[in-house]
Amino acid sequence: MTDQKNYDDEYRRWKSWNSSSFGKLTRFDMIYFESELAKANRDFPADSSVLEIGFGNGSFLTYSKQKQWKVTGTEANDELVTTATTAGFSVRQAAEMASFEKGSFDLVVAFDVLEHIPQDELPAFLTVINQILKKDGVFIARFPNGDSPLGLGNQNGDITHVTSLGSAKVIYLMQRANFDILSVAGEAVPILSGDLKFTAHRILTWPIIAMMKLFMRVVFFPRSNISYFSKNLVSIVRK
Repeated sequence: MTDQKNYDDEYRRWKSWNSSSFGKLTRFDMIYFESELAKANRDFPADSSVLEIGFGNGSFLTYSKQKQWKVTGTEANDELVTTATTAGFSVRQAAEMASFEKGSFDLVVAFDVLEHIPQDELPAFLTVINQILKKDGVFIARFPNGDSPLGLGNQNGDITHVTSLGSAKVIYLMQRANFDILSVAGEAVPILSGDLKFTAHRILTWPIIAMMKLFMRVVFFPRSNISYFSKNLVSIVRK
């Protein structure tokens, strides 16, 4: 059996996470983060205290730094913690998350994290997040869409994913952790992304997808609001 260090090394290579690309923030990344944060209907001015759980290759850390936020990151991978520290970011090992003081953060984000956590551990995990948020603080989480077969590629494309999450399950878990639900819906897909090919694709396919959404809602989901055509869901909640 492969030991954890080798597994982590192999996983980082597979994800193309390395020191040379760490912290790279593309225009698409920036527009995407702006689009998701806009759903919270709250301003996060300079000096806002922000925590990213599972910072991966560091793009949101860089985004936060550009926003002049006081950002901290956590990560389970020791090598990524070292890389982020060397790059000048304030980071901790994921196991230390519970050591943050209560009411420390205005915003906590977890992009592609919840699916890595066993389902029976999620209630305690979300309770900790609630505790470390300030009053009216916001928690944003992105995860593969368990409401749609379009999410299966993301869910089953990573050997470390252990939990599948649909919108109803997430709403239950967030309410159990005493959050107010602001939104649980498909991830933002900005049309003007800074990438010419992607922008052209979005413009051409948008009316087709809109018609398909209407068809699916009328025929299959007349009493629900399932984001069937999104590969990922994003949950936005408030303490």
